[in-house]
Amino acid sequence: WAADESKIALTRVDMSPVEKITRSEIYADSIKMITQRYPLAGTANVEIGLGVYQLKNRQTSWIDLGAEKDIYLARAKWMPDSQTLTYQWQSRNQQQLELRAYDSQSKKQRVLIKESSNTWLNLHDDLYFVSQNEVLWASERDGFNHLYLFDNTGKMLKQLTQGEWVVDSVEAIDTVNQKVYFTGRKDTPIEKHLYSVSLQDGAINKVSQRAGFHNITFSDDAAIYVDRFSTFNTPWQVSLHNAQGKKLTWLEQNQVDSTHPLYSFQHQWIKPDFGTFNTKDGTELHYRLFKPKKLKGKHPAIVFTYGGPHAQVVQDRWYGNRGLLMQYWVNKGYVVFTVDNRGSNYRGKAFEEPLYQKMGSIEVDDQVEGVEFLLSLGFVDKDRVGIHGHSYGGYMTLMAMFKAGDTFSAGVSGAPVTDWLLYDTHYTERYMGNPTVVSEAYTAASVFPYAKNLKNPLLIYHGMADDNVLFKHSTKLYKHLQDLAIPFETMDYPGKKHSIRGKNTGIHLYKTVTNFFDRTIGLEK
Repeated sequence: WAADESKIALTRVDMSPVEKITRSEIYADSIKMITQRYPLAGTANVEIGLGVYQLKNRQTSWIDLGAEKDIYLARAKWMPDSQTLTYQWQSRNQQQLELRAYDSQSKKQRVLIKESSNTWLNLHDDLYFVSQNEVLWASERDGFNHLYLFDNTGKMLKQLTQGEWVVDSVEAIDTVNQKVYFTGRKDTPIEKHLYSVSLQDGAINKVSQRAGFHNITFSDDAAIYVDRFSTFNTPWQVSLHNAQGKKLTWLEQNQVDSTHPLYSFQHQWIKPDFGTFNTKDGTELHYRLFKPKKLKGKHPAIVFTYGGPHAQVVQDRWYGNRGLLMQYWVNKGYVVFTVDNRGSNYRGKAFEEPLYQKMGSIEVDDQVEGVEFLLSLGFVDKDRVGIHGHSYGGYMTLMAMFKAGDTFSAGVSGAPVTDWLLYDTHYTERYMGNPTVVSEAYTAASVFPYAKNLKNPLLIYHGMADDNVLFKHSTKLYKHLQDLAIPFETMDYPGKKHSIRGKNTGIHLYKTVTNFFDRTIGLEK
């Protein structure tokens, strides 16, 4: 809707070009065969149209998106005048992005801002019209996500934030006091803080104070905000603050006192160490390390990983059930270690880009160097290092077990991608390119060329109704390993989707993973 409610911007989606696939959802007592249109990497996308519907005359005007139909319509947003609609046009290869402005009266349009990259452009939601004449926009054009101020003709007025750190997102704009409030990683990439920046002189002030992770929700007038705060060992606490950061009241203190369900476990809890090490080529990587309270001799270790783009695992924030599982493991005597390899988020674009058209390569190299660093500390048994991850982390686990079997003695792969040709266009082609052009990159990023090298225990689990990473990813690998006569273990969950949800199912999964490591590298070995 336009702000004055006179017009509606709308899309028309033609799905007919998209191929139909049939996938199975296997339940305990039935199997559903589902046919749906799914744009596999390298295949046709939908055709998209953008229109403006005028309520006064009930007429729709269709906007000319250009001669090239194989594009993405990424975002659309009205300017405050309710006459000009902006929309973000993105090329199929996601290397070109244009912020365009369409005048709904004259039907003319112009390009306000252009972004380009030799790899890919990350989309964002940080487009704000500060006034009738000023546009706030986020960009990674200098290598890090920062905030810029343009006029409404597309002329850059100033760069508001800069430096070798990233802005997470804009949280509020105070037009009266000429301030923009944003969350970002100015102090450290493993914590998320609230800052303000002056629209006039660019001065940045840190608003949040407690070390850790702050998720922020402002009031419409930018006068007060709700802070959802945590650290790795502090469950989420919710408080109300004024715009200067002063706490006004608790909304949910969630203090771990004698009435809290986690209280009786506090004497067992380990506070993780956070730190960095440098790879052989000089790249700084962040890690999180849990050590048993009593270090005695050489301990088995579990490396927990995700490893993929748009994600970060080494953060000082509450990690939910997985964080509790790590506490359980370390209390059993495991060292628990996590590294954010190159390709992961919140370190800048140059840190992400090494995986471009090379998924499953630099990420594994960095994880191996992480283990080498871990072994240098002197309390980990080099022959008892396991690795575990889910989704992209499941893919990482397979690649580590197949490509670095001398480093990892056992692995648990959860809901893994095994072949990127089975995943969707927009995600996969962003990082891997189009397989019709770079088929060899897809072959190299698949797990199948390396599966023959598996020599250590491997457990694969998957939800049998997964509609994100289809169950086909795992069954294809099952057959491949069977054809190679290579033993492995499986645990599949009837009716479960990608996240394997359900309290008792989760308990079963965590027990299965833990028992596997106990048998292969841990207590029972």
